[in-house]
Amino acid sequence: MNKSEYTGLKDIFVDSGVFDYINLDKSSVAYEKLTQAIDKPLKLILFFGRPGTGKTFLLQKIYNDFKKKKNIVFFPRPYFNELEFLKALYNAVFQEDSPKFSGYDQFLSTVIKKMDKKYEAVTVLIDESQLYPNELIEKIRLMADSRKFKFLFTVHKTDEEDVLAKDYFQTRIWETIELKNSSYNEIKTYIEKKLIFHNKFEYISLFKEKHFKIVMKLTNGNLRTVNKLLFKLFEILEHYDLTSPSKVNPRSLNIKFLIMAGISQGMINV
Repeated sequence: MNKSEYTGLKDIFVDSGVFDYINLDKSSVAYEKLTQAIDKPLKLILFFGRPGTGKTFLLQKIYNDFKKKKNIVFFPRPYFNELEFLKALYNAVFQEDSPKFSGYDQFLSTVIKKMDKKYEAVTVLIDESQLYPNELIEKIRLMADSRKFKFLFTVHKTDEEDVLAKDYFQTRIWETIELKNSSYNEIKTYIEKKLIFHNKFEYISLFKEKHFKIVMKLTNGNLRTVNKLLFKLFEILEHYDLTSPSKVNPRSLNIKFLIMAGISQGMINV
């Protein structure tokens, strides 16, 4: 079976929801703010941004960087049941099976007794916080009042609803940190470093300023959308490389293929 050089390039941009660590200006600033906030005696921290800006990846990086230095827990997926959340939190903090809890009060009293002076306050990173039931968010807020836990809520910001207007996130939040969409220069850096990270140096020259400008216009600086656009771009190039190789110049990227990818992904109306 014939293979295309574009197959490997396509796979670099598979949208798995998690990004290779690309040190962009915005992510460096957000990382610094988040780590400083975690070190402060804050009970509740709000980290928000639009879907696809790289929030989950930053949380994963913070967890990996600090799990051997701090008492820190990361929940990348939401919990919808209070007892399941409490059980998972107990397991993560004490690295042992959780006893059966009748509810929040029993959980907290057990944890307070078990957490002697050698236990620092547990930092809990909660992704997709907007999906948690309101009642569970309220219990988490109360848990923070015990000073045994501090929570970092990560929430999607959407056009339909400003997350800061939600009462249960607005009340008692001590610090808010926003991760915005990427700038033109950051998108350029993201694509180039993606290729470098995967040892595809020779393909960096495919992208000129005119290509980056189109990518920025079509994606509005959203990393997840950039991944989807470039995956489709290299999928199209892969197809032509295997079926009509004369139409593909391996040393120059024809803008028409980028436009085709944008149309295919619904980013361009025709």
